[in-house]
Amino acid sequence: MAKTALDSSKKSSRLKDLFHLPKSLLVVFLTTLLMRAGFYLSIAILTNPNYLPSMTELQRDMIFIAYPLAELLTVSFFGILADKIGRKIVYFIGLGVTGLSVLLFAFVSNFAFLIVISCILGIGAGAKVASTLAIVADEAPEDKRGRYMGFYDAMTLLGLGVGFGGGFLLLEIRFDDFIPESSTVLRRLLYHDPKVWFLTAAIILIISLILAVILLRKKVFQSSLIRDESFLTKFKVIIKEKSIRYLLPVWVPIICLYAIILRSAETLASQLELHDISLLVVLIIIFASILIGFPLNGLLSDRIGRKPFLYVGMFSFAAFVTLLISFANNSRMLLYLSPLLLIIGIGCGAFPPAALALLADLTEKERYGSTMGVYSVVYGTGMVIGPLLSRLAGGATSERLWGILILIWLLCTTSVVGTFVFPKDMIKQKI
Repeated sequence: MAKTALDSSKKSSRLKDLFHLPKSLLVVFLTTLLMRAGFYLSIAILTNPNYLPSMTELQRDMIFIAYPLAELLTVSFFGILADKIGRKIVYFIGLGVTGLSVLLFAFVSNFAFLIVISCILGIGAGAKVASTLAIVADEAPEDKRGRYMGFYDAMTLLGLGVGFGGGFLLLEIRFDDFIPESSTVLRRLLYHDPKVWFLTAAIILIISLILAVILLRKKVFQSSLIRDESFLTKFKVIIKEKSIRYLLPVWVPIICLYAIILRSAETLASQLELHDISLLVVLIIIFASILIGFPLNGLLSDRIGRKPFLYVGMFSFAAFVTLLISFANNSRMLLYLSPLLLIIGIGCGAFPPAALALLADLTEKERYGSTMGVYSVVYGTGMVIGPLLSRLAGGATSERLWGILILIWLLCTTSVVGTFVFPKDMIKQKI
């Protein structure tokens, strides 16, 4: 009996330990969730044909492309800046710029100005991502880096789901059927004037910035580690870093697969009709499984090592994309496969936290911002290359399905080989 009670106590302690986070990280993770939700809500509204119907599809695509390009081009700068002047100020800048850009969307309908604001949105995201990852790396002890990075990834994904999914549903659902005709103001707010959602999201982001400033006013991140180095010096050091060069063939192929997953999920969502429950269930499983997988696999990577979870993530990504693309036009079959998708989806959550924790393992504390900025550049590059490779391989059409399937497993194999040849003497802890 005593042994059973002791085992039960240990399990309870481990569960509490999993969800025990420093207060500073709770603030950072919550603002990450809100920032990404506001970010993707804006993108979902702007790219939806029901909003500003005078815009062409090409114009919507250009607005969509503008923000990741701006993020890609500026994230390294903000990463180096976070090392040079400190994390908090860059973190606050990112949150403030994001809130400002979402606010501007409520008052602008001109295409050229929308492109500019989308770029500002990407710049805010670049500052927020680089500084936040550096803060997480600062706050995480070596034996908890995986789980902390897993929570960061989970908040990012949850923000994507809440923002993009919420924006999609708000513009697709006909609230006219649920709101009394006498409630003209409510009808206008919820359906006829989506700009109110931009205002709501911007207000939430501004309030979160104010609260973050108050709650983190006494918190100091890596003050003693700041080095008086020029941007060029910091950039040269990062470019010459051997570990990053070894990580590139590991990261880029998997991020390409991640991009293909998002495009496949986007295709499924575009086919979604509100009465198609089976497809809705599949999308929820896709989202929930990866969300669960991030912190769980991050915790296990801290205890077992990084390398096994890189492999698990690689094969899971490849299998997941294969199933999604193979049955993209058969929602009933995807529903039958949902238990398998749930398991594989959890495996997909193994790669990002292990990869980010490994990068922190390999990096000097005073250069966390710079290296996390590089990771974000690699991430953005993969998100651009992945869909392009998918299109060159023939896409997910039934006539050219073999082309995309070959591409998926070639990317997976490249990443596996890259991980296998990674020099073990460069790793500080067992992987």
